[in-house]
Amino acid sequence: MQWAHQFGGGMETLRTRFPAFAIADYRRLFVALSFTAGARWALVLGRGWLVFELTDSAFAVGAVTFAGFFPFVVVGPFAGVIADRVDRRRMLMVTSAVGVAAAIALVAVTVADVVELWHVLLLAFIAGSGQASSMPAQQALLANIVPKDVLLGAVSLSGIAQHGSRIIGPLFGAALLSAFGAGAVFILSAVLLTFGLLAVWTIRYRATSVGADPEARRPPVLVQLRDGFNYARSDRRISTVLVLVALHCGFTMAFDSMMPTLSTDIGGDSGTYGSILVGLGAGAVVGVLSLSMLDSPQAQGRAFFVSGVGSGIAMLTFGFATIPAAAIAAAALAGATQASYMALSVVFIQQVVPDAFRGRVLSLFSLLAAGHMAFINLGFGWLSEIVGVRPLLIVPGLLWVAVFIAAGIGLEDVRVLLRDGSFRASVGMPEPATAAGGGGGGGD
Repeated sequence: MQWAHQFGGGMETLRTRFPAFAIADYRRLFVALSFTAGARWALVLGRGWLVFELTDSAFAVGAVTFAGFFPFVVVGPFAGVIADRVDRRRMLMVTSAVGVAAAIALVAVTVADVVELWHVLLLAFIAGSGQASSMPAQQALLANIVPKDVLLGAVSLSGIAQHGSRIIGPLFGAALLSAFGAGAVFILSAVLLTFGLLAVWTIRYRATSVGADPEARRPPVLVQLRDGFNYARSDRRISTVLVLVALHCGFTMAFDSMMPTLSTDIGGDSGTYGSILVGLGAGAVVGVLSLSMLDSPQAQGRAFFVSGVGSGIAMLTFGFATIPAAAIAAAALAGATQASYMALSVVFIQQVVPDAFRGRVLSLFSLLAAGHMAFINLGFGWLSEIVGVRPLLIVPGLLWVAVFIAAGIGLEDVRVLLRDGSFRASVGMPEPATAAGGGGGGGD
């Protein structure tokens, strides 16, 4: 019985230190995120190395990355509208099922030894469509099931779930890849995605803000899409964060297609590639865990500055790495700074956007964070075969540091974030034209 008492005391300490864990639905969502994110990073590892072996081409690896990210451009915005119209839990279940189906299909063609490049491209697009659809639902659902005063902690913990899986997924994936090949990695992904789907199914939250006349509350999808875009554009605070997120991801996070090439250039192999991904995950966990320990908004502002500048420095470290250990260390720095920057950006937006626009604004966030990275990864994969990978790591890193510092000096909203760690209240913003499909809630 002593172990049970100690375990219960440990859980109580965990809930006291991280209040979001006191909410049962948040714990269920945390478990779901952990499984699905682990599956996603295992897929990145397996698909990247499989395609590199099939084609010996960084451009082909970039094409697969493009196929996985492109749905954030064509699917993501509409998913944001749907997330503002329906029960977000149910939507998350459907999109998770799409990911399971795509992973099972990839297992089938790989294990049967009939896999071709077009199979991987098509299934990456299908899996990416599920992911692009799930992101606005998952992020909006998180804000529905936790109170606003624990939002930073909840987002930080979700970052631990997402990025910690970058350790577990690639770690086990790399072992399976070396021992049994890509097919075993895809089996692992399918199993993890299934567990994630089951965890979402256990969430008890249901949408409550459904009016008496729902048809009157639902204008056409394209109208709602336009309204969401106009809202984000009209609030200068949100538009500033979104533009910076787009630049941050383009300059410092669009390097996936170049990692297999960098791994071999510095004398490594698939194990080095997997270790780089694990390094990214380990750094990300440290970064977002550190955010959860911040004790004031001003500390958030300082963390925003450090993570912004640090993201560029990490790219320089990558670019100058000549041995596997240096590349893995650069990956850890990149993971810590980039994950922290993105988590803080999500919090800044979540704190000011009304729930009726939450799904649409967060889908724009995902579009700018991941959608345009599809094109940049594809372009970098092609350019790296001409100029090499190092200039494509060093130059964008320098550009991002210059842009971020210039924004901190020249833009009032960025200065406020860096100094105060939160936005000032904005007056005169338009009220939501329609009610969301999922109202705010506190959890059980």
